Amino acid sequence: MDIKQVIKEIGRGKLHARHLDEETAAALYGAILRDEVDDLSLGAILIALRIKGEGEEELLGFYRGLEAFLPQWPALPNTLIIPSYNGARRQANMTPLLALLLHKCGVNVFLHGVHNDPTRITSAAILAAMGINPAGDIAESHQQLLETGFSFMTIDTLCPPLAKQLDLRWHLGLRNSAHTLAKLISPFVAQAGVRMTSVSHPEYLPKVTQFFRDIQAKALVSNGCEGEVYLNPQRPSAMHYVDTEANETLEILVRGVPAQTPLAANKEIATTIAWMQAVLDKHIAIPLPFREQMISCLVVCGRFGSQRDADLWLTEQGY
Repeated sequence: MDIKQVIKEIGRGKLHARHLDEETAAALYGAILRDEVDDLSLGAILIALRIKGEGEEELLGFYRGLEAFLPQWPALPNTLIIPSYNGARRQANMTPLLALLLHKCGVNVFLHGVHNDPTRITSAAILAAMGINPAGDIAESHQQLLETGFSFMTIDTLCPPLAKQLDLRWHLGLRNSAHTLAKLISPFVAQAGVRMTSVSHPEYLPKVTQFFRDIQAKALVSNGCEGEVYLNPQRPSAMHYVDTEANETLEILVRGVPAQTPLAANKEIATTIAWMQAVLDKHIAIPLPFREQMISCLVVCGRFGSQRDADLWLTEQGY
């Protein structure tokens, strides 16, 4: 591969840069993950992509290059794959609560994310404080899912080459394409389970939904909250479902109303856990946007046949 030619194509600035085709993008990202690109060229590539943004073919190609570094577990019924790569910046990180509640509701949950972020409160830190530690390796994580229906794995265990790309953020001062890709991956074969993901910018919504259609993977896509997949309880967004069986993308949940119930007072771990436990123990009602998101999750992963059935069941359970 002619790395100089690649940089020339993508490095001409936002107005004049060209997107790579899928084949070239796959070869490039595979080379990056195999440490075959020198540091100077890698920095130029990552900054160029940051400036121009990834094209649809590029995103698909990068993923194709990444697939060889991921497990390919067989399908498991009623499964959700939840990424957590941003953490809490202003308000409490509710991704662990979403994962634990859905698991209590009979969903197989695979949660993956960063091990540490010095600038935010990560899901890993919250779970660790609750005594829930990440799986030590891929085999252990798979066994946990089969035996308990829940597993959390950090990206440095799930995919070390991708974790290395994520860590370049601390050298460059900017996120890179790895951050987008990490929120799209799954340890299962493409058609298995339902992947949740969030986008930070509106222009990424059609790009990401098309990506899931291209790889034939079911997915729930939303604006999320501070980069996490749960809907912002104070400003809930709509949520879209990529249904590859019906070959369509639906707005499965419209933009809702803000929560009327108490939320965690701040983002600190102790406060977050105390509030989460109160919700799990049914002492505090699940915030309405959060509950509506759960209902959609329960339906699309096959736990219930309709949103009405899921709603009634949650009510019967005291939620």
